[in-house]
Amino acid sequence: MTALQDRFEALFSISTEISSTLELEEVLQRVVAHACRLMEARVASLLLIDKEAGTLRPAATYGASVDYLALPDREIDDSLTGEVVKTGLPLYIPDVREETRFRVADLARREGLCTLLAVPLRTKTDVIGVLNVYTGEPRCFEESDVRLLTLLATQSAIAIENATLHRDEMEARERLRQSEKLAALGKLSAGLAHELRNPLNTMSMLIYAMARELPADGPLGADLQIVQGELRRMSLLIEQFLEFARPRPPHFQRERLEEIMEETLLLLGPEARSRGIMIYKEWDKNLPRVWVDGTQIKQVFLNLLLNALQAMPNGGKLTVRLRESGGSLLTAITDEGEGIGPEARANLFQPFFTTKQGGTGLGLSISQRIIEGHNGRLRLFSRPGTGTTAIVRLPL
Repeated sequence: MTALQDRFEALFSISTEISSTLELEEVLQRVVAHACRLMEARVASLLLIDKEAGTLRPAATYGASVDYLALPDREIDDSLTGEVVKTGLPLYIPDVREETRFRVADLARREGLCTLLAVPLRTKTDVIGVLNVYTGEPRCFEESDVRLLTLLATQSAIAIENATLHRDEMEARERLRQSEKLAALGKLSAGLAHELRNPLNTMSMLIYAMARELPADGPLGADLQIVQGELRRMSLLIEQFLEFARPRPPHFQRERLEEIMEETLLLLGPEARSRGIMIYKEWDKNLPRVWVDGTQIKQVFLNLLLNALQAMPNGGKLTVRLRESGGSLLTAITDEGEGIGPEARANLFQPFFTTKQGGTGLGLSISQRIIEGHNGRLRLFSRPGTGTTAIVRLPL
């Protein structure tokens, strides 16, 4: 009885420590570390619900190897841990290596994992994820163990929710600051961009005329081709900047999103084939129409699909999914590229930030503004080595 009391006293101290910070990543790491120690487990992991994708996303782990960390997101409707979300009840599996529904039993054997206890991360209003602990040897968890981990999960869910709200508030403030800066920048710079277009057009015409008078295989002809390419790149940058600084208002009408996607994929088909990329389309035939500006949405799809193709220089699989979910139509574009590191992810939607050679850094910024102009949301999910998924949510 004394040992049990000691564990509950330790739980009180742990809850206080977890709640002492509003940094989300720090909260998550503290939760899994304390869960592992409190339950004397080999590995602890924490999965958070991504409502837009309908998956459980690994958010933090303790004691796991690189192989475990590289596991893909779990489908809520088709996974064991998803049952914890749907039922709101703990899940106990005596030996995951022998459980036929546990899809990574081979990995569990390599990791030396045996018994699983999973409990819901429950706030006052909802289940936001799952907290798992794995032991290295068979263990029969007692009712007091389940209650202890459930209490830890409940306290952790509150801390995670508070940290998430704090992060969202900080991001909203930063977006407001950026919006104010960009509005001022747009007023000052749009005129300059217009002025630059005229001399650029003049230079382009003169260079074109000069190139026609010179032999194509001569040294000066080759130099002029390089100059023409750079002028085209500068013109594209100015056009994108003007579009970013002074976007046109959308012209809404009811559109079939799958038809817009089909047209965009048709444009990119040759590029995908030249890179050895297979495109897989997954959507129902009778999806509802969406109130959008078709031209602007096609531009968003084109930007996201080009990013996906360029992320796979050695070929691979590109999957495009469309589905109805909670009064919205979701589009998910998933590549098998190298993924995006944490530092780059933090700046992806910043204007002029790019990781691509010769990129302008405006594609994602423009795409985000278009989607927000449609009262939608654009998000990117990526981990190094596991590819990237771009999700567009548009209201019906």
